[in-house]
Amino acid sequence: MQIILKKIVIYLKDYIFTELKPLYLLSIALFLGLYIYIEYSYGITDEINLNNFSKTGYIISVVLHFLLPFSVAWLLYSFFYNDFQIWQNPQFWFLILFASIVFSSRSILYFFTYDIYKLLPDGRTEYFLFRCIAVVLRDFLILLPVFVYWYFADRQKMPLYGFTLKNYDTKPYLIMLAIMLPLVVMASFQLDFLNQYPKGFSLFPLSMDIPAERKYFFIYEFFYGIDFIFIEFFFRGFLLLAFYRHFGWGCLLPMACFYVTIHFGKPLGETISSFFGGTILGILAIRTGSIAGGIIVHMGIAWLMEFAALMHKIL
Repeated sequence: MQIILKKIVIYLKDYIFTELKPLYLLSIALFLGLYIYIEYSYGITDEINLNNFSKTGYIISVVLHFLLPFSVAWLLYSFFYNDFQIWQNPQFWFLILFASIVFSSRSILYFFTYDIYKLLPDGRTEYFLFRCIAVVLRDFLILLPVFVYWYFADRQKMPLYGFTLKNYDTKPYLIMLAIMLPLVVMASFQLDFLNQYPKGFSLFPLSMDIPAERKYFFIYEFFYGIDFIFIEFFFRGFLLLAFYRHFGWGCLLPMACFYVTIHFGKPLGETISSFFGGTILGILAIRTGSIAGGIIVHMGIAWLMEFAALMHKIL
């Protein structure tokens, strides 16, 4: 165990002291700090909806919401590492645009599936099924285009972006979960946390004393957890392993900046910590070539947060 943890520490130190320039990290921190401040002060992303935009305008706004921090982080990397040649590479332009559009499809689907929901009969069961199916659909919108890209571009060079158990060990990631447990419990006493979680209660008002209601909650939690497999596949798989092959360690912090934006609307502490968690899991994914550990940590923390909040609701 000590050998494994020591190896992880070595991975982190190698990146910090060998690959990372302090001024680059500072510039990323200042940019993200400003971006987060604007979001949590003025709720910019709350204004990106179909009430304020046409459907075309809404789609463009969602894509730009993800493209902006991703591309700014790459620009900062180019400046501090004096590497502007990547912007002359058509492969680079394709990948950053492709990544932003693919992930945007999840948010776009969230709104447009309500047009489908309106066609369903009214009822709690129908709404429950709609929410579960929507999770599957938005994951498919990530898996299919990324799989097609991998099949034609990287199939001969690597497994499907992190879906491998080679160089993987479960124990360090379980230790990470154990470290996170008391932090999650402390966070669960915060009002903004309890307003956001558990997600299962967002289906409709649930009574955990009724067996049928409990069934709805736990089935939804299963689908909610599965969603994090595809989040990990996209961020620590595709955004790192596809980019790293062409552009090296420069891909790490742009991925982390992109990752932060998907936490907007969640408690501020969770949004800020997502940068550090995403970066650490990213270093491990690049060094091991596997996202299995990231899936365990990500899914585990998500379910810990859900059930910590649940305890406050039912006790």
